[in-house]
Amino acid sequence: MTSHNPVQERLDELDEREASARQLLERTLRLAGRQLDHDRPGDQVLRLAVCFHRRAEGAAAELDDTIAYLERT
Repeated sequence: MTSHNPVQERLDELDEREASARQLLERTLRLAGRQLDHDRPGDQVLRLAVCFHRRAEGAAAELDDTIAYLERT
């Protein structure tokens, strides 16, 4: 029987969300670069990249805040 630790599960979830968003950001920026290299507008792709960046930064900030809180308690 495994123990259920909701705090660790949340930390793992945030870590995975940040990593996933950063991977998607990298792929999106590569796509935007290819579009710009071919003189095609990359506005939509760059907007998507901003969304992935914000998602990654939000997860990282929440992860940092959660760890700081746990260290204080």
